[in-house]
Amino acid sequence: MTVTPSPTSTPGSPAVIAATTADAIAGQLRDIVATLQTVVPGLLKFDARQVKRIAASAKFGSVSVVPTINVVTSVPKAKDRDMFDVHAGQLALQYRDQVLPLAKQIGEFAADLEFTIDNMLAAAAVQALQTYRWAQHVVRQPDGAELQSYVDQMSGAVKKTMNHRKPAASAPKPTPTPAGAKGFLAPNMIPVKSSEPEDIADRFDQALRDVSE
Repeated sequence: MTVTPSPTSTPGSPAVIAATTADAIAGQLRDIVATLQTVVPGLLKFDARQVKRIAASAKFGSVSVVPTINVVTSVPKAKDRDMFDVHAGQLALQYRDQVLPLAKQIGEFAADLEFTIDNMLAAAAVQALQTYRWAQHVVRQPDGAELQSYVDQMSGAVKKTMNHRKPAASAPKPTPTPAGAKGFLAPNMIPVKSSEPEDIADRFDQALRDVSE
């Protein structure tokens, strides 16, 4: 269940400010997406079933379209056959040169935006799991009954999330050190990994392990 802060509660509170900011950002992005969808005539909906087939033909575009345009515009016999749409071919090349780089840039922005949101959720999740661990302790105290429903809800959520996580890939077997190996070779063959979490994802994993102990 999503909890939305009431607009009447503490107008200057961080929660209300964050919600207002998110609403404003979402509104602007919706307008931008709507504009983008109307800018390109004949915009096709991505079809995963067709993408490989189309890509297999499209890769020949760079090497086949230009010479074909040249021949059908300079050789009457080829032009009379009317087998090739010169305008469509020229337009495809223009899209490739001018629009495709922008499409890739938009895709990079989308990936950056999704990564940013995931990072925000990961940071909040770590704090939520730390709160859950604290609540597990408090609920066992004489005055902790009011936290029982929260602990039960979080327990189910954590178990469900952990059950959906992919099993960790088994670590490759270490390569045996050749007899008599000297210098930097032998010690460097064994990777050294710090026990400290490296990033938000590692801290999330650590928090999950902590609350499941």
